[in-house]
Amino acid sequence: MSVRLLHFPALFGFFEHPYEEGSVNTSRNILIVDDNADQCDILANLVAEIGHKAYTATDGQMALQMFQERKIDLVITDIKMPRMDGMTLLERIRQRDPDVRVIVITGFPSSETILRTIENDGYTYLVKPVKLKSMANLIEKAFSDPLEG
Repeated sequence: MSVRLLHFPALFGFFEHPYEEGSVNTSRNILIVDDNADQCDILANLVAEIGHKAYTATDGQMALQMFQERKIDLVITDIKMPRMDGMTLLERIRQRDPDVRVIVITGFPSSETILRTIENDGYTYLVKPVKLKSMANLIEKAFSDPLEG
């Protein structure tokens, strides 16, 4: 089985990533949001390796548009981004879907963003750099944890 990446022009601001050829589509849709396209690609490749489909966006506004247009099962978002930051994105996602899991990652942790993540029911808060094996385990754990009522 080979993994093929599909890249759309950066002009659109978001990219649809990989699928495994010949596989049965039992994967989850994961939206990765980071203004660093290289970070998006690294996480998108990880998501594909563990059998899920990745969508990427380079800012919160593009991510929110994708979230509204697709069935997204998990969001992984950076905080500091142009146009709409990750905290605002989390709040807006929460208004639209109180159950979707959102993992917040940042290179600039602060007590304010930790508190906002908790207040908006973020699944977890991670500080960069994040080890890929840890991220893969966390993604799988997010899907196996029961939703709190």
